Amino acid sequence: MMSKSKNESLTPSQFIFVIYGSLLGIGFLAFPNSLVKISQQDAWISTIIGVIYPLYISLMCIYISKKYPNHNILFLSKKYFGNFLGNILNLLFCIPFIVIGLSLTSGYANIMLVYSTKFLTPLKLIIVITAVCLYSSYKGISLIGKICEIIFYITLPFLLIPLLTLKKSSILNIFPILGSGITNILKGSIDTMYSYIGLEFILLIHPYMNDKSKLKSSSLIGVFLTMLLYVWIVFITIYYFGIDVTSKNLWPFLAALEIIDIPMINNFRYFFILSWSFLLFRCLTIYHFAIVYILKDFMKKTDVKKIYFFIFPIFVFLSTFLTNELTRRNFLGKVTPIMVIFLVIYVSSIALLVRIKG
Repeated sequence: MMSKSKNESLTPSQFIFVIYGSLLGIGFLAFPNSLVKISQQDAWISTIIGVIYPLYISLMCIYISKKYPNHNILFLSKKYFGNFLGNILNLLFCIPFIVIGLSLTSGYANIMLVYSTKFLTPLKLIIVITAVCLYSSYKGISLIGKICEIIFYITLPFLLIPLLTLKKSSILNIFPILGSGITNILKGSIDTMYSYIGLEFILLIHPYMNDKSKLKSSSLIGVFLTMLLYVWIVFITIYYFGIDVTSKNLWPFLAALEIIDIPMINNFRYFFILSWSFLLFRCLTIYHFAIVYILKDFMKKTDVKKIYFFIFPIFVFLSTFLTNELTRRNFLGKVTPIMVIFLVIYVSSIALLVRIKG
């Protein structure tokens, strides 16, 4: 499963949706909450500036892929740093996928217990989520690409439906534009960058793209598509609630959906949670694939099925430690900046070595 074959490939459109899927998980439901505390009504502007981080990672991947179209970052790490140090760096590269994966799993259980499946325990939800996503990732990158493409078209209407109820609030909630000050907008953009973590996945899978001439355009489209959606989510939440309500709600975008009134649908929120579940499963499947892919590269002689069976109970166990939502967010707030700094240094070092020695 981990070896590239003709049957394991991604089309340019699938590559776009894999990028989109790797970036869009649980974060966008809570994203406006933390951001308005910094950038206030200008949080949507911070979201635009924050795209600098995923754009940088994309450009590094584009550059590396031109020099090594058939080799990913794991190979290059060992090539330039040697097997010992290279393997250590690769395992460190795996940690962000593990941390965000655990956070997504527990965060999903937290939301479902509040809004939907109150009759289930967090442990049961985590077991089901982890099992489904691990099984999907086991089927390979080609299936993941198809899943990402299908889910994009299924869920996009649910994200755009708030357009129908714009008259229920006021455009004054986003004014004055730039009123929070340039300093706060820039501070908010740093917080936004942390929400874009996950794009590093393309450094693993770019060799699977069947038309490498379109890698650049597909990468940039995927990044900007995600940015547009994040900007829309932040903008529409502030538009509906203003900064005071948004900053006090744990999942403000989800709360904004309460305003939507569609004939024949008693509670639109539940339909949205169902569609959002697809987004979450897609994102987790991508992260599980990345984790097993890296571990398989480290343990070449180990059967991939054994790796899946090995990490399943570990993931379930560790996810239970983050089933308190405030604890989960505090934990992410502390470790995410460290992970981003490491990823920037690691990816930049590989790109620099490719430039010097390639």
